[in-house]
Amino acid sequence: MLDPHLELDAWYDALPRSPRDDGRVLRCVVRTGPGERATPESIEVRVGQGVSGDSWPVHVHSAPESEVSLINIHVARAVADGDESRSPLTGDNLQVDLDLSEANLPPGTLLEIGTAVLRVTAYPHRPCKSFIARFGELHTRRIARAFRTGKRGRGVLCNVERDGTMRVGDPIRVVRPDAGS
Repeated sequence: MLDPHLELDAWYDALPRSPRDDGRVLRCVVRTGPGERATPESIEVRVGQGVSGDSWPVHVHSAPESEVSLINIHVARAVADGDESRSPLTGDNLQVDLDLSEANLPPGTLLEIGTAVLRVTAYPHRPCKSFIARFGELHTRRIARAFRTGKRGRGVLCNVERDGTMRVGDPIRVVRPDAGS
C-alpha cells in the first residue's frame, strides 16, 4: 500500500532550500484587522507587546509565546499559488528566507534581526480556520504534515527579547542555545 503522506512530503521537499544560519527578511506584515494586512518596509517590536500596530495582542488566541510569527517565504509563496499579493494573508509578521525547522531552530534560539532580538518558543504554530479558508484544505494538510515531521511548515513563533526595528532586506543572525545548558 502506498503511504498517503508521500505526496505531502514531496510537496514540501520540492520547495527551494533556505539557509540555515544567514537568513534574510523578505517581507514585513502587520495584521491591521481581520483579513487586513499592511506590508511596510519596516516594523517595530516591543518586549511583551510584539509588533507595534499589529492586532495580535487583542486576538483571542494570542499568547506571550507568540508575540511575533515567522513563515518561510517559499512556503508562503507556495500556499498562495505564487500570487505575491496573497502571501501576506498567511498572517505572519515576517516572511523570511531561513530554515525554520525544529532541527535548525530549537526553542531558545535567538534571532538577531535589525536592532531587535527574537527568541524562538516551543509554542506550536498550526494552521487556523482563516488559513484553511484562504489557502484550502490541501495546502493545510501539507503544512500540518510538515509540522508533524518537525519541518515547521506553518512557521515559528517567537517572543521579543529586545525592542527594535526590523526591515525588509535585514539579515537574520541565528544564535542557537548551548547544547550543554
